[in-house]
Amino acid sequence: MSNSNLASLPPSMLHKILSKFNEIGREEYFYRSADLFNLNDWIDEANALRTFRLRCYQAGNLEAIYMRGMYEFFVLHLLDEGRRKIRLAGERGLLWAKYVDGMLNIAFSVDARGFVHNYPSFSHEFVDRMNYMITTSLSSGHWGYEKPEMDLEHGEHAIVVSGNVQLGTSAMKFT
Repeated sequence: MSNSNLASLPPSMLHKILSKFNEIGREEYFYRSADLFNLNDWIDEANALRTFRLRCYQAGNLEAIYMRGMYEFFVLHLLDEGRRKIRLAGERGLLWAKYVDGMLNIAFSVDARGFVHNYPSFSHEFVDRMNYMITTSLSSGHWGYEKPEMDLEHGEHAIVVSGNVQLGTSAMKFT
């Protein structure tokens, strides 16, 4: 509904609608369960929206915790703080956070002690590229890759399927 539609309502009806929103907006459950993934960009918004997201975060909203963790990890490069928030949201059941946490485990070799900071190819550029891949693939639903194929000697091919390499000949190629 656009603002022009709201403006066309009679003042008494508009007052009732806004009063209900005001009443609901004071309940912590509302902030805890609000869907934040469909709101616009995390950084460049009006103060009211920033305040709304902060209240959601303070109420324990999983999407707000995840988004703040992503922002801290990928933008501010506060790796420990961001990682803890991403993991917390995943442990509490947010699937996107579980996925990102799993990808971070793979990319940064997490061991039993926690996050390992001396991963050999770690760089801010790598973190930025990973952030782009995660945010574009999750929101678009398109993962943007095909099964990679490697040419081996003597006409053999290797195709990676779910992290496993399967070998075949050029006459019998697994797809």
